[in-house]
Amino acid sequence: MAFRLNDVNFSHALLYLRNSQKTLAESLDRMSSGKSITKAADDAAGMSIANSLESQTRGLGQSMRNATDAIGIAQVADGVMGKSAEIIMSIREKSLQAANDSQTSQTRQSLQSDINKALAELRDISGNASYNGQKLLSGEFSSRSIQVGGSSGETVEMNIGNASPAVLGNAYGKLADINVLNPEDAQQAVSVTDSALAGINSMRNELGSTQNQLTTTINNLSLTQVNVASAQSQVADVDFAEESINFARMKSLEKAGTFAASQIGKMNRQTMSDLLQG
Repeated sequence: MAFRLNDVNFSHALLYLRNSQKTLAESLDRMSSGKSITKAADDAAGMSIANSLESQTRGLGQSMRNATDAIGIAQVADGVMGKSAEIIMSIREKSLQAANDSQTSQTRQSLQSDINKALAELRDISGNASYNGQKLLSGEFSSRSIQVGGSSGETVEMNIGNASPAVLGNAYGKLADINVLNPEDAQQAVSVTDSALAGINSMRNELGSTQNQLTTTINNLSLTQVNVASAQSQVADVDFAEESINFARMKSLEKAGTFAASQIGKMNRQTMSDLLQG
């Protein structure tokens, strides 16, 4: 007649122990990661929602960085145009001085030389103004779309006109071509500088409006990101207080399972020893 040791109880004890250890490891994983959902098996629907919210949060973050970069571009362009305006005003002063009949041909030639130097400086700063390798005041940076939303099509248009002295001016001529060698041309030079200043001011006003729009957009994006992140946290983040209680409970169950398996194993070994000795 065959004699069976208490292997059924022992198997049950081992299974209970393994399950307790598995649940304990999962609890520890949740506390380590800070996430209540670490894999699809935990909550497939919850993971899908959490991933969607995380994608939205990250998209909003990138959109804010895009808007911040655009503000940086506008600030660089505005700073250079501010310097350009100062140079144009100095050219205007020289033109007004040359328009006065008290000037001689020699003094007008000297004033023209000063204006030419100012124009050379103006060409340099307007031609070299760039951001991330892109020329800003050459007319190339116009109708640029800045992605400022978490979804496709949510953009702000940025326009920076051409601030080159070869373009600024009016019907009397361009800023780059003005001369003050006679009173009539000096009078026209004043008109050209006035138009050039008006053009610069118009571009700066548009940039200022765009900066304000971008700043408002960043504030709105930041608020939306906080709300979306909060929703994601409610779905996916672990409740540490609750999980700590769960971890302590599973730790106790694991200890109980270990003790039970040990005792059953000890009883089986004792039974086997008694049989062999009997």
